[in-house]
Amino acid sequence: MSKLNCSMGDLAITVFCNLPENRGNIVRIKSAVGSQGWGCAEDALFTWECEIATEGGYLFYETDGYLTSAKVGPVPDKYLRRITPPKGYLLDEFSESEQLQAQFHEVDLSLKTLEAI
Repeated sequence: MSKLNCSMGDLAITVFCNLPENRGNIVRIKSAVGSQGWGCAEDALFTWECEIATEGGYLFYETDGYLTSAKVGPVPDKYLRRITPPKGYLLDEFSESEQLQAQFHEVDLSLKTLEAI
């Protein structure tokens, strides 16, 4: 077995997914599912139980020709890439900083802020 891209507790981004709706999702790896058949893959793929880590995001699955969505579900390791914390952060600090990251792009242009510049 080759080296896995992720491990439990990691934040990861979904890549190279068969369904374009799943590409670019940010997920948290919750637990190992193990090897299982997946879509049109010839061999069983190692799979993780993942939870969507972004507000409004969903994982999509095709079942009997219909798309279903879920906040938690299986994702093969093959379709995940770990998101590395910024240099100088410990993993524990990074997982607790998600709220800060969500507010990162909010800009406070109050008069007080402009006067400070």
